[in-house]
Amino acid sequence: MTTARTTVGGFVDEEARARYAAALERAMAGLPPHVSRDVATAFGTVRAHRFGDAGGTSLLLVPGRIGTTAMWAPNLPALAARHTVWAVDLLGEPGASVQTAPLTSDADQAAWLAEVVDAIGGPVHVVGASLGGRWGLELAARSPDAVRSLALLEPAHTLARLRPGFVLASIASLVGGRRFFLRYAGGEEPPADDPLTPVMELGARTYRMALAPPGYPSDAALRSLAMPVLALLGGRSTVLRADRAARRARALIPDVEVEVWPDAGHALPSSHADAVDARLAAFLARAGT
Repeated sequence: MTTARTTVGGFVDEEARARYAAALERAMAGLPPHVSRDVATAFGTVRAHRFGDAGGTSLLLVPGRIGTTAMWAPNLPALAARHTVWAVDLLGEPGASVQTAPLTSDADQAAWLAEVVDAIGGPVHVVGASLGGRWGLELAARSPDAVRSLALLEPAHTLARLRPGFVLASIASLVGGRRFFLRYAGGEEPPADDPLTPVMELGARTYRMALAPPGYPSDAALRSLAMPVLALLGGRSTVLRADRAARRARALIPDVEVEVWPDAGHALPSSHADAVDARLAAFLARAGT
């Protein structure tokens, strides 16, 4: 059971917010052309960015913790060439979305996502990475009519529980930074001029989150998923046990495709971007446009 909170997240001061905003703007400038809009929800204003205009069912990209839309830089060119793509910054975390009401449960997280889907025109194909996969699954379980298909890329605390050392490594990354975390998580170290690194490091150090910890999805929630589901798991992931996650997904989700990529870690969407994009294209073709 999650614990209710009575506060909302925010930056430690205005200077921190301004520094972060400048870093995020630089990172966003490197993405393909896009149009941004703010979506009002019961829990705050969600910044949503649209890439491409291919028609058909849109994709909704849900990032991992403190990743923001900028984390999808390696994937967006290929995805937007085939689909209209919407990407959001998570509420209650550093990014361009602004939380105004407490997020006290998994249901709250699904609720604001459902409001976004309604605003951009659903149903949508949901693609969630890490914690974004957790919230994508929550949306699919609670608002199935909003989700045409669900792709889970190394979903954290979703198909398997977090590895015991992961929480400690996440705390240590506040000191060691993104490069430390990627080395731990089995990802490739980013180049020195990587624009996402300052975004994630400033966000981790200067934004104070006030979120209930995510609950662990029940077996019944997984069995309830009626849409096609794809799960891509990293065999070298230090966030989850890929073998356990694969067994649970295959045993419980009615229409699921599961793949464990032995040489991939938790940063699978970026470290194996071309392969992820190709696999998503095949999955979405089967799921229908």
